[in-house]
Amino acid sequence: MITNTFIQSAESLNTAVAGVLSRMAGGVVATMLVAMIVTALGLVPVLFSGVLGYVIVFLPLLMSLYLAWKGESMEQEQIKFWFFAFASAMGLSLSLLFKVYTSASIVQALVCTTVSFLTLAGWGYFTKRDLSGFGPWLIAGVIGLVVASLLNIFFASGTFHLIINLLTIVIFLGLTAYDMNRIRDEFYLADHDSVSRLQWFGALSLYINFINIFVSLLQLLGSKE
Repeated sequence: MITNTFIQSAESLNTAVAGVLSRMAGGVVATMLVAMIVTALGLVPVLFSGVLGYVIVFLPLLMSLYLAWKGESMEQEQIKFWFFAFASAMGLSLSLLFKVYTSASIVQALVCTTVSFLTLAGWGYFTKRDLSGFGPWLIAGVIGLVVASLLNIFFASGTFHLIINLLTIVIFLGLTAYDMNRIRDEFYLADHDSVSRLQWFGALSLYINFINIFVSLLQLLGSKE
């Protein structure tokens, strides 16, 4: 029996995973609040004019790359700061969509995202299957989505955009199940000192999945102002 790990019972595992989900939920709330406040204050036309708009759109991507590069060497408080800074930057970026789509559409997309996310996360957590084999395929799918999205900037095809959104939902729901399965298994080998760090990095992975699903559902189902 492993005696130096944090996970000694189903209760301690549930507590650890609940910490992941609560951190992720905090990030989602921060994102939505920033997006709503920026939109309500009428700042979208100012922020997204000229070069500044491109900076805001690409800032979350740059911050996520920085976290992937430097995250392992960060102290816990630094990880926490960068997580919520990233969530806030994402809120700035999403304020452009909040300006375009109706409030009812945003709520609808948020509810649909929450239900589908929790369904796949729950399956990934409770299934006895090892989902690690799906990881490389899902990552390849994400890379394909990035390439396809960049190509569609030049082609501006509505049909292609629809297909990209549908594939985004499928791939990131798959990643949700995969990440939850991976997070659960990582906690079995975690010691007390590494649990909090794993919770923040797990929350970041799940947060990215959630936001991508939300944005794609909003663009698929949403009604514009």
